[in-house]
Amino acid sequence: MDNKPTLKKEDLSKIICDCHQVSLGEIIYAIEHQGAKTAEDIAKICDAGSGCGSCVRAEDDIKVKKHDVYLEDILKKFKAK
Repeated sequence: MDNKPTLKKEDLSKIICDCHQVSLGEIIYAIEHQGAKTAEDIAKICDAGSGCGSCVRAEDDIKVKKHDVYLEDILKKFKAK
């Protein structure tokens, strides 16, 4: 059984990385089709997380939590097979 979350089309266009304007869809594509396994891989493939870093994990968010989801959360949910 596939335990990946069901996403709506509008979910995929949600910007995860504000610095580089990278969407959730681009990040998922990097994981599922381009072999990204770490936040560093995602940064190399699509630049997400390579700016201020606040989108990588909640602990790195600047001052206050501003994201609903972070790269590490996305990696856990959408691992490449």
